[in-house]
Amino acid sequence: MASTGSSSSIAIADADSARPSDVVVGIQSYNDADTIGGVVRSAREGIRRHARTGCVILADGASTDRTVALAREVAGEEYSVVAVDYRRPEVDPLKLPYHGRPGRAAAMRAVLRAARERDAKACVMLDARLTNLKPESVERLVEPVLSGQMDYVSAHYVRHPYEGALTKCVIYPVFRALYGARLRQPAALEFACSAPLLDHFLEQRFWDSEQAPTGVDMWLAAAAVTGKYRVGEALLGVRSAAVRSVAPDLSTALGQLVGALLIDLKSRANFWHRVRGSAAVPVVGNADGVVTPPPPDIDAEKLRESFGLGYAALRDVWAAIMPPRTIIELKRVADAPSDRFRIQDDVWARIVYDFALSHHLKTMPHEHLLGALVPLYLGWLASFMLEPGTDDPAVAEQRIDRLGTAFETQKPYLISRWRWPERFRS
Repeated sequence: MASTGSSSSIAIADADSARPSDVVVGIQSYNDADTIGGVVRSAREGIRRHARTGCVILADGASTDRTVALAREVAGEEYSVVAVDYRRPEVDPLKLPYHGRPGRAAAMRAVLRAARERDAKACVMLDARLTNLKPESVERLVEPVLSGQMDYVSAHYVRHPYEGALTKCVIYPVFRALYGARLRQPAALEFACSAPLLDHFLEQRFWDSEQAPTGVDMWLAAAAVTGKYRVGEALLGVRSAAVRSVAPDLSTALGQLVGALLIDLKSRANFWHRVRGSAAVPVVGNADGVVTPPPPDIDAEKLRESFGLGYAALRDVWAAIMPPRTIIELKRVADAPSDRFRIQDDVWARIVYDFALSHHLKTMPHEHLLGALVPLYLGWLASFMLEPGTDDPAVAEQRIDRLGTAFETQKPYLISRWRWPERFRS
């Protein structure tokens, strides 16, 4: 039987602990009393129109505030709130997850198991820290699953063109080219899945992996796509969430996100070696009337300077990862003035693929490898920002689509070197 997993004194009735539910809403929480009410309220209203029965599974990490009590108060008698235990580890502040929160993989696994116990037709994952979740957003996630149209629906949020650059320049194009699905935000924290896919998720072997707390969202998306389940995405507007901790630095964030991607593609090589091209995924909703957020406080010139310093300091390290022609091209970029500072799409695709190959071949320690990618990423972002028009959302979308095409075009470069690395050693 599930336990409260918190300091709340509110008991859970045995009769409700595993009552069948059409929809299970999974929420990971820890001291979220200020936001949990709005999330549960929107979840309740969002699923009411499409499901007869619903249940909130609160994966609570022993909250010391009224998180669990408030969730139950808002849910009312119509929807039961069941709190389940998960291990919330103590984490070094310098190693906080780039996205999500400590113990996320354990919390999600507990929710998925609880959903299976309740014979749920759909399970939707939400973040307890969301501050602007609307019932319509929950509907867009869960309705395609309940209607049998999709097995996996990922959230797609509106961002400024210069936000989420790691996803735009690495995660999305690699996911698209290797797995064949144009899922724009494959590491989104909010998603919905069907009962068959839920079972498939629980059969995966990555749950106890050391990298699972930071990679699980992307790995679940990959499991859905490579398992040939029907995937789509829901446009949910702008995401707003309460900030609980200091964000990790860029090196840590890149190491976690890109590192998780490299681990996944290595484990699924037999699949993506056979994938040709990519397909668009169905989209639920639209972004009409959504105002693009303001630009982040980023200085393209400082990024360009950081790239130049990186070239001077890491050229020999890069030479152990990338071929001479790429190093020569990077020298040209480093010497270029701002108006001609460009990293071409085909060059960038090969750079990312060379790092994937180096990770696969273990040419250097994992941390050193991903650390060497940081200045290159800053160079790409500077190149993107200095390109005229990319601050316009429509132009930026077209630009990222062309980048995805370049990754598809350069995919044979990766496959040939992955299969026969000895042929390409200098």
